[in-house]
Amino acid sequence: MRIEKLNSDKIKVTLTSADLINLNIDVEQLAPDSKELHTFLFHIMETIREETGFNPYSGQIVVEAMPSSDGIIIMVSRLKTTSAQITKERFNKATSVKAKRKTSTRTEIFYFERFEDMCAAITETDEGSLAAGSLYKLNNTYCFTIKNELKHAKCIHTMYEFSAKKSAYPLQTAYIKEHGRLIAKGKDLVNMAEKIRQLT
Repeated sequence: MRIEKLNSDKIKVTLTSADLINLNIDVEQLAPDSKELHTFLFHIMETIREETGFNPYSGQIVVEAMPSSDGIIIMVSRLKTTSAQITKERFNKATSVKAKRKTSTRTEIFYFERFEDMCAAITETDEGSLAAGSLYKLNNTYCFTIKNELKHAKCIHTMYEFSAKKSAYPLQTAYIKEHGRLIAKGKDLVNMAEKIRQLT
């Protein structure tokens, strides 16, 4: 996790997909007013306070979260400073959260040179992410593609561990679709992973 103090009233926090996994954060559970969201934000605010001296409990605070290329970026801004202090207990009620969605999300491509590595990766991946991905065969390489969205952060982290390399070039995706052979996608890929699990 990287914390940057942009000015006296603005903090930028960058968390990678690995950071989210280490914090045991499931982005799909971070719904507005959920316990998971409040716990996550409180942890972030305490870390900011300890590392930068920025007091997130003073004044009106706005938190904006947006996807990054490999995780999430959180901007914490103080809109105005008042003499009244906000207690930690009142922090959840005093904080508004706005999520900014990108209009387009890039596709990540993971390359597997060994059949065994590809099998290990897809069997370790959750069904939701598998259903959103596609598996191609390009020459002697297996290629797994998936949109880089927060809900697939754990899947992307898993693919990093097993793949030989990755790419995020838009033209590379088109090349794979044109020259590669589609092995499975969506529900077929989920079923394929389940059959492999049964064999091991």
